[in-house]
Amino acid sequence: MPDRRHGNRCVVMKHCDDSWAVSINLDVRMPLGLRVHHGERDAAIRMFMVRSGGTFIKSSQSCVFDAGSRQAAEQLIMRLRERLFRIACKPISQGQVEQILGITSRERIRWGKDGRLALSGISRIKKGTTEISLWTYPCLAIEQLAADPAVIRRWREEDEARTPIGLADIFV
Repeated sequence: MPDRRHGNRCVVMKHCDDSWAVSINLDVRMPLGLRVHHGERDAAIRMFMVRSGGTFIKSSQSCVFDAGSRQAAEQLIMRLRERLFRIACKPISQGQVEQILGITSRERIRWGKDGRLALSGISRIKKGTTEISLWTYPCLAIEQLAADPAVIRRWREEDEARTPIGLADIFV
């Protein structure tokens, strides 16, 4: 579960002379889930700000409320933080895991099967009469692995030591 403080730091409320401004600071270090799901993050920010009753300023990702609307501004902050937290907790796809960790699909599959790479579930997609099942991965576990590349190196070394000489790893 991502730390709620990350989402709290990026949503900021400031009091100016006769108004309250709620803004989003995208320069802070965000959890992996908010970086990976940036489209959903940005859409949620826009949606909540537009519907808040304040004046949405798209260029600065902020919403301005008059001085008497502090409660509306605080409510917007609460809604934004909650939605950002839910987005940060969403699982990530196979391709995203491979890209983030710099691993091959074969490594991802092998490590997922033997339990070294945590799985969060399966996403099912229907395409006509065919159903495709894709593994999904928890953001926090992938973020921790990305922060410590030595773990991936160690897994590769372990796999190399277990693979008999002369056999491709497809047969192991």
